[in-house]
Amino acid sequence: MDVCSGSAFEGQWQNGKRHGLGVESRGRWLYRGEWTQGFKGRYGVRQSSTSNAKYEGTWANGLQDGYGSETYADGDLIGINATERTL
Repeated sequence: MDVCSGSAFEGQWQNGKRHGLGVESRGRWLYRGEWTQGFKGRYGVRQSSTSNAKYEGTWANGLQDGYGSETYADGDLIGINATERTL
């Protein structure tokens, strides 16, 4: 457990960074998937432990990126092309 960030991680490491497959729990969120040089990368699932909220899809540099699906807390499901989303 990383006391500073409040997260727990179980998985593969390379050069002192999360790299490969792993599971991170942080607060009410759980991420299962691939890691690249310490960041969520390529493909993974982030889901809430307290609701139906979930994102399953591609990641880059720790952020949702590309294609995936997002389930909202109320159970509504949408497909996402994150590269076309604007915030």
